Amino acid sequence: GIRIASLPDLGPGGSWSTCANGCNKDPPQDVAHLQFRSRVAFKLVWCPTEQFDKFVLVDDDGKELARGSPTGKLPNIRQRQLNYQLVAGSKYAKAADEIAKLSTATE
Repeated sequence: GIRIASLPDLGPGGSWSTCANGCNKDPPQDVAHLQFRSRVAFKLVWCPTEQFDKFVLVDDDGKELARGSPTGKLPNIRQRQLNYQLVAGSKYAKAADEIAKLSTATE
């Protein structure tokens, strides 16, 4: 989690960044990696199912940490689609793509 992803040589408390632009590149070119020289503790990625109604949390290597199907009021579907588009084709999208593929196969 956060402690594992923290870089002690950058000082106490770590850093937080929500800008994901460029995270689909290899190596990632987002604010966390470039400006703060940090790893990502976790990234929430909406899965590209028909309704974008499932999500996965992945670590900086793209490894799945957890997944879910939330209930209640979800963010607007366009926001969920844009979230996925930011990571599409990257290591961060692999788990989401697999979940979507399994979801489609069971429907």
